[in-house]
Amino acid sequence: MTTMDVRKVQVTGGSSFVITLPKDWANSINLKKNDPLGIVAQPDGSLIISPPDKLDAEASLKVFQVDDIKDHELLFRLLVGAYISGYNTIEVQSESRLTTEVREAVTRLTQTAIGLEILEEYDKSVILKDLVDPSEMRFRKSIERMRVLVKNMLGDCFIALSKKDSSILNDLEMRDNDVDRLEWLISRQMNMAQRDNKVARKLGATPHEVINNFLIGRILERIGDHAIMISNNVRILIEDDVDDAICDQIVRAGEYAISLFSESVDVLFSQDIYAANANINHIKELVDICREINRIALDQEAETALAISLIAGSIRRTGEYSTDLSELTINILMD
Repeated sequence: MTTMDVRKVQVTGGSSFVITLPKDWANSINLKKNDPLGIVAQPDGSLIISPPDKLDAEASLKVFQVDDIKDHELLFRLLVGAYISGYNTIEVQSESRLTTEVREAVTRLTQTAIGLEILEEYDKSVILKDLVDPSEMRFRKSIERMRVLVKNMLGDCFIALSKKDSSILNDLEMRDNDVDRLEWLISRQMNMAQRDNKVARKLGATPHEVINNFLIGRILERIGDHAIMISNNVRILIEDDVDDAICDQIVRAGEYAISLFSESVDVLFSQDIYAANANINHIKELVDICREINRIALDQEAETALAISLIAGSIRRTGEYSTDLSELTINILMD
């Protein structure tokens, strides 16, 4: 357990308050005479003292030897993990020529991760570099963009069902990729801020706010996933030419879920505790509607019944995730 080192304040020149720094700490960061130190006052009256900005090249570099990684999906996930963990440079190496599958995994990452580009490419290695300062993309901007994307994805699902036009769904996967990109960025910012308080300050957020925004981004990404599940099953209903009355009931439930979702983000930004509470209370009505849709599904053919039930489940989960956002809003306001 770390013990507190108590030091007495001295006064020099009649007006300047002076305190000595722990010698072991100064030596550990190679602090020299006239080196600048960052001092930031905290709301609770404490101070954060930061050492001079020094680039730790080893800490910002992640190297993958890919010869023993035969599963290229695993390689892609490892690359994603390195990006989200906050590494600025990622190098992929091989004892022999990089395979087409490895290069495809690398290219797929650069097409998905915001700011990551191929800096150098050789027969046996590829070096990726993050060319965007994560602190330049504030959390609210990312969350607002995710909200618009997810809301429109959900809306198009039910427009497609009401019009029985599956072509409306054709670009949903692309938009879901954009949602994932933003969620990865928020996760990356969170990991970087945990290791370095300066990142959180550049983002204009306290460490606690960084965590809350990470949770918000994760919830929005999950709702986006449910929009994809809904769209996949809406295609089945359109193909099976399901009765209009059933479609109308599903659309009504979907629009209710969208309203709960949109309201949950609105109250998050407005920090209206009473509106957040009212939004939470509305989930019961949506659950009842989804239960009725599941009952209707029992009278349909097996494939159609399953598709209806899965849509109802995703609509309900969208509403429940929206109440999670409202509950998080209330928790934030209690800080």
